[in-house]
Amino acid sequence: METIDVCDLIAVERMIYNLELTLEEMQQQALLKGKLEGKLEAQQEIAKNLLLLNVDIDTIIKATGLSPEEINTLCRQLEN
Repeated sequence: METIDVCDLIAVERMIYNLELTLEEMQQQALLKGKLEGKLEAQQEIAKNLLLLNVDIDTIIKATGLSPEEINTLCRQLEN
């Protein structure tokens, strides 16, 4: 029967701990990414609605925080 070295057990435990930390960090990043994507989608929907109401682009930029390029892209999407 093979004996297990205490140093090997400590190394394995350390690897497991590091993997758990990495997994937790990845989950937090995924959650943050999802929140940011949801916020962007909401801003884009608001911008689309404002465009449909013929609100000027400068006001839409101020209201949503989107860039002029993003607003123009949304405008082109609405035209199609």
